[in-house]
Amino acid sequence: MAYYARDDFFNNPDVLERSVKILKGNLALEWMSLDLERSKCRPSQSRRGLTLADTNVGRYAWDQIPEKIRHNYSMAPRGAILPPGLPHLGYDINRKSEVWSENAPALYEESKSRHWIPSRQVPWEAVEKPAHSDEFERALAQLYTDLTSMATVLGDIPSKWVWRINQELVELKMWQCTQMFDAAQLADVFRKRAIAGGTGLGRDHAPLGELMKSVFDSSTYPCASASGYLLLCGLLQILLRHLGAVSTNAADETIARFGVQDVSRSISYGIGHMRYLLSQRPHEAKAIEGHLDEVENTAVGLLSAPIFVSTLALLTGGSRAAAGAAIPRVAALYRRFADEHAARRRAAGIASDKSPLEAFVREFEA
Repeated sequence: MAYYARDDFFNNPDVLERSVKILKGNLALEWMSLDLERSKCRPSQSRRGLTLADTNVGRYAWDQIPEKIRHNYSMAPRGAILPPGLPHLGYDINRKSEVWSENAPALYEESKSRHWIPSRQVPWEAVEKPAHSDEFERALAQLYTDLTSMATVLGDIPSKWVWRINQELVELKMWQCTQMFDAAQLADVFRKRAIAGGTGLGRDHAPLGELMKSVFDSSTYPCASASGYLLLCGLLQILLRHLGAVSTNAADETIARFGVQDVSRSISYGIGHMRYLLSQRPHEAKAIEGHLDEVENTAVGLLSAPIFVSTLALLTGGSRAAAGAAIPRVAALYRRFADEHAARRRAAGIASDKSPLEAFVREFEA
């Protein structure tokens, strides 16, 4: 990071002199004569209002961002005039391909328009009159505890990287901010639901922690994006779909439905990001493939953990007595996860012929 020596403005006589002149009415208005590009943007669809796509014009467009940003390290919005002497804010992610996805601006707009409010939109009264047993509720609380940890990490990923990304990529950074908010809201509602059911939160366990750590400790943003948005979001998505299928009340169904909606956006971004990155820097595919294989290995640790398998078996069977007979259905759930994850990897351009997840699911099915 470049060193920037701050001025002692309070003791600077030039600052005082300028201030006195301005107070006497001698305004400095040379900034009004700048040769700026003028653009009058209007909503392309009145129902949506003015979106980022409507302002993607001229020098203000994200199409104008170069692959390697060298001209701006300040907080100025893209398209503004950059005078000499601006402080260097220390951005170290200055390649567009390292973070960009063509769908990021649209996902930002969608995240805003589909925002939901769990405290009001979840029918919490349904939790007070459950149509399931206490042991089923205990399993729900355990799953919601695990989901809370997953959602928390999904918020930590963009927060770990967003401040390092060049401000020229402003639409991408706005999208990351909505990711953080959506993840925080999911963690909040999962935790509330576990507590509201009367049994309290479940227990943490090392296999889940190892998976979360392997994602959060990704050494580069592309690796974090691949493991976080293709694998972890994919796991969260399929668990929420399953939760919605086995739930017995409107509260859990609502949480599952909105949760799937939110994490699906990050999956879409993850695929788009990998596609854009590899179109510009195809040599990075090998490193990302290797990292994703390593994170899959920690996912196998979670999927094979007795606490995780038994939780899903009890929820799937509906009771402790029926849990053993529900194991084949848990295996089918794992198969769907493995197949969908493999499809995401292919769509992103980072397929693997030695996937630990696929190998494990085959063994589990056998």
